[in-house]
Amino acid sequence: MATTAAIEKKESVFPLPLFRTITITNQEPSPNGRVEVTPDAGRIIFQNNDPLEYRIRLFKPNTDPDAGGIDILLPANGFLSVIIRKNDEFSYSVMATNSMLAATGKGGGPITN
Repeated sequence: MATTAAIEKKESVFPLPLFRTITITNQEPSPNGRVEVTPDAGRIIFQNNDPLEYRIRLFKPNTDPDAGGIDILLPANGFLSVIIRKNDEFSYSVMATNSMLAATGKGGGPITN
């Protein structure tokens, strides 16, 4: 029982945040590694600091990003929010809007909860 109480105590001390912001500057995401949010409607905010719009491709890790996933428009000097479901995980690529290949972008992730 003491072990369970210690684990519960540790989780309550360091809860996952409701949202995290990934900032895009010169097409580079920051942070570009693992980002975690709460499974209770956790949000990822992509903030674009560039005067160019980008295509954000979201895809499952260890899959071909060009064979599946979803593309979302990130407006110039704007932002977009994505809600992550419980036990979900995805990677992303920040691409020019005229590009169809994820490899041309700069990516990151995974984003998890």
